[in-house]
Formats: sequence, structure tokens, C-alpha cells
Amino acid sequence: MTTDERTARELAQEHAYRDDGNLVELDVDTCLGLLAGHEVGRLALNDDPGPLVMPVNYVVDGGTVAFRTTWGSKLDAAEQHRPASFQVDHLDVGRRIGWSVLVRGRLREVTDPDEIDLLDGLSLQPWAGGDKAHWVRVMAAAITGRWIPIAADDDDPPVTAPA
Repeated sequence: MTTDERTARELAQEHAYRDDGNLVELDVDTCLGLLAGHEVGRLALNDDPGPLVMPVNYVVDGGTVAFRTTWGSKLDAAEQHRPASFQVDHLDVGRRIGWSVLVRGRLREVTDPDEIDLLDGLSLQPWAGGDKAHWVRVMAAAITGRWIPIAADDDDPPVTAPA
């Protein structure tokens, strides 16, 4: 069972139904566990024409999100330590439950050779083609998450956690 499956199971058992129907705030450790269980998220940053959101595959290392890139808007933003956010979520539309994790902070290009070697050892293979020789980290200022529970209703079938 993956970290994500284990964390999702715990969330479902603890918060599957809420009498008040409110979202459940997730702690940082739970958020990091959910992030670690996925491979693709959305990076958001501001570019000249306006906000830019793009999918990236990533790894979690030391409480930060890291990804590979090439020349372009992501690397430019990292070189300038610009603000960015990174989001991963999982929704079960049929059961109307899910979670969302948001990392907000600044981008930083990884230039230290030892840190690059460490990240290279994590075996992240970029999905998009081309030379992705540069590593970038999202240096988190805030990591937040929410679990979307099912509002208690006698007509809803019972929720079982992912196996």
C-alpha cells in the first residue's frame, strides 16, 4: 500500500462523513504524505501575459517539491526566486469526496552539485521530452490541505477507503 493510499484510508475512516459538511483542514505531515504519493501536479506562477499554470511531474524531498526543467518560464522564475504555488489533488467525483494540497512559496534553481546528485538519485524521469538538465525546488512558505468529506445523509452509501 502506498503512502497516498494509507493516508487516504486514514482520512476516509476519520472524516468520511461530517455532520456539518465542512472541509477538514489537513496538517503538514498529512499533506506531505499525499504529495509523496503522486507524480504530477500543477505549478502556478506569474508570467508577462498573466498567471501561468502548467503540469509538472515531481518528487518530494525534505519537505519540498522538486522537478526538472529546461530553459523557459519555470527556470527564469527559479533564477529570480519568484513566488509560485504548486497544487495536487485527488477527487472521487462519484462519491463527491477528495483532497487538495497547496504549496506556496518561491522557486529556487538547485545549483549545488551535492544537492543535484541527491535529486538525481531519486530517479525522477521527466514526462515531457527534451533536455531537462535543471532542478528546481518550490521552497515552501506554507503547505496547506483540505479533505472534502461527504455531508452526512441517510441516502448516501457508506464510504470505504481505497484498498
